[in-house]
Amino acid sequence: MQCMRAAVRPGTVNIEDRTVEITWTTGARGKRYSWSIGEYQEELDVDETAIRLERLNNGAPFLNTHSQWDLEDVIGVVERAWIEGGEGRALIRFSQRPEVEPIFKDVKDGILRNISVGYIVHRYVLVEDGEDTTPIYRATDWEPTELSLVPIGFDDGAKVRSATAPADYQGQRFQTIFETRQAPEPDEQPAAVAITQEETPMTEEEKRAAEDNIRREAQDAERKRCLNIRQMAKKVGIDEAFAEDLIERGVSTQDASTAMIDKLAEAHAAAQPTTRSAQPTNVTSAVDQAVVTAKRNGMLNALLHRCDPSVKLEESGREFRGMRLIDMARESVELAGGAVRGMTPQEVARAALGCDRQAFRAAGMHTTSDFPLLLGSTVNRTLRAGYELAPQTWRPLGRQTTVPDFREVTRVALGDISALEKVNEHGEYKYGTMGEEGAPIKVAKFGKIIAITWESIVNDDLAALTRVPQALGAAAAQTESDLVWDLLLTNPNFVDGKAVFHADHGNLAAAAGAINTTTLGAARAAMRKQKSKAGHYLNLGPQFLVVGPDKELEAFQFTSSNYVPAKNADINDSRNTSLGVIVDARITGNQWYLYAAPGMVDTFEYAYLEGEQGVFTETREGFEVDGMEIKARLVFGAAWIDYRGAYKNAGA
Repeated sequence: MQCMRAAVRPGTVNIEDRTVEITWTTGARGKRYSWSIGEYQEELDVDETAIRLERLNNGAPFLNTHSQWDLEDVIGVVERAWIEGGEGRALIRFSQRPEVEPIFKDVKDGILRNISVGYIVHRYVLVEDGEDTTPIYRATDWEPTELSLVPIGFDDGAKVRSATAPADYQGQRFQTIFETRQAPEPDEQPAAVAITQEETPMTEEEKRAAEDNIRREAQDAERKRCLNIRQMAKKVGIDEAFAEDLIERGVSTQDASTAMIDKLAEAHAAAQPTTRSAQPTNVTSAVDQAVVTAKRNGMLNALLHRCDPSVKLEESGREFRGMRLIDMARESVELAGGAVRGMTPQEVARAALGCDRQAFRAAGMHTTSDFPLLLGSTVNRTLRAGYELAPQTWRPLGRQTTVPDFREVTRVALGDISALEKVNEHGEYKYGTMGEEGAPIKVAKFGKIIAITWESIVNDDLAALTRVPQALGAAAAQTESDLVWDLLLTNPNFVDGKAVFHADHGNLAAAAGAINTTTLGAARAAMRKQKSKAGHYLNLGPQFLVVGPDKELEAFQFTSSNYVPAKNADINDSRNTSLGVIVDARITGNQWYLYAAPGMVDTFEYAYLEGEQGVFTETREGFEVDGMEIKARLVFGAAWIDYRGAYKNAGA
C-alpha cells in the first residue's frame, strides 16, 4: 500500500449534511523504492481510464491518518469520487459520533486540511526523462482504496516519500541517522557503514546489539533478494537455472532484472530474426492488445446472442458461438497469459473471476483476465434493457433534469417576470426579478447487489446474466414510478403552505363530477384563467387526461372521434380528441386529472445525478461470495415546480 497527500477544500463544507469536497490527488511526482528495480520516480496518471474508482464509489472509508486497526479509526465515508480538471475529487461525509465532532469542526474552520490517499498500483509504464538519471515510472493502472485526514502535508519534511540515502533528506529541520548496508561476500561477516549527522558514543553492549541487528537485517535482505529473483524469473518464464546462477553470483535485484530482460530479448531475437519495431519494456504490444480486444468483443457478442437470439451474431463472434460459460472462462485465462491444462472446471472459473488467488497463481496468469468485464458488460446490457422496457406512464407529464450533487436545488417557476416596460429615448432599462417559487428538488440513492458465483459459470446458468439483471432493471424503473406517482397523488403542500391541488390555487374542481363535456369544459376554463406570480395570464391548455383503471373506458370515450352520444347533450367536443389519455393502476377510484404539456409550464421535474441518467452498474471481485458482485445504482428524485399546469377533479 502506498500513499500521497492532497488537500481539503474548506469552502465546500456543508454543515447540515456534514459533507466536504476534497482533492485527493493531482498526480504529483515523488520518489519510491522497489526491491525489483531500486529507486525510481513515481508519477500517477490522473485519468478516468487509469484510475479504478470502484472502491471509492462503493463507500470506501475515510480514516484518521491511515489507521486501520479499530472501527473508531473510521471518521467518515466516501459518498462519491470523480476526476475533474486533472485532479481526483471526492465528496466526504463525516460521522455523527461525538468523538468525530472536534475533527469535523477543525475541518470546517480550515485547521485540518491535508488529505492522504492509500492506493495500489497494478501497472507501471517506463517514461524516458533526460533531466534525471533516476528512472521515471508512470502508474497507468492504479486503485485508490481509502482516504485519510492527516496532520502533515507536502512541506520540506514530508515531500520525500521513500528515501534510501542521506542526500534525499537535505534541507530538513531535524537530525536523522542513516545506515547503508552492503551484502556480505562469501566467508565474510556483514559490513555496515553508518552515516550520521551527529556522532553519538555507544557502549559495548549497544555496539553488540547494533551488530546483531545489522547481521539479522543483512540476512533478511539476502533472503528477500533470493526470493525476489526467483519470483521475477517465474513471472517472466526465465529458466530456473539462470535465476539460481544470478543468486549464487550475488547479483542485486535490480541487476538481475536487467539480466532477465536481456535474456528475454535474446530469446525473442532468436525466435524472430526479421526486422521488428522496438516495444517498451513490460508493455503489451499494440498488436497483441488489439487481438485481445477483438477476441473479448467477439465473446461478448456470442454471449449476448446466446442470451437474446435477436442480437445479431457478428463475424467476430462466430468462433465463440458454441462456447459455454466455462469455455469462455478458459479462453479468458489463456488470453491473460495463463494455462488451464490440468485444472478442474471449478478452478478455471475461480481463476477467471479472480476470486481465488490460489487458482489465479496455479493458472500462471500474467494479469487478471477480462472475464469479469465480459460478464459485467452482459449484465449491464440486460439490466438496462429491463429498465428501459418497464412501463413508466408518468414521463410525458414532467421535465427531466440533472443535479450536480445530493444537495437540495430550488427551481424557478416560469412566467414569474412581469411584462416588459417601455423604455423612452435616452431612458434606462429597469431590472426585473424572478422569484424562486418552486419546491426544492433533491436526489436520493437507491441500489441492490447481485452476485455471479463460480458455480453459475460451471453450470452454464444464463439466468444469472439475463433474467436476474432484467428483473433488477425493471425494479429500478418501478422505484422511479412509485416515487413520482406518490408525489403526484398524495397532494403534498406547496412552498406556500397550501396543498398543490387547492381551491385557492384554482386547480381543484369545486364539485366532483364524471368525465364529460361539461366537466372537461370547466377544467379547461380553470387552466386558461391561471395567472403567474407576476399577475399575467398563462393561457394554459391541457394536453393529457390522467385517470386510473376505473375511469379508463370513460376517458377514451370522451377523447375519441368515434364516440356516438345517446343524446345531443352528450355530444363530444372535437377539441377533446386532442387530449392524450394516460392510465396508471396507482390512481384509485374515480379521480381524474388534466396536465399541460411540459414547456408551457413545468408542473414537476424528475432529476438524476449529473452523469448518471438511469440505472448504472459497478462490479467488483466478490468478498462475501466466491465470484463477482454487481451493484445496480439509481440516483433519482422528483419535486413539484408549479401547480398551475395541473387540474384535479375528484370524479364521480
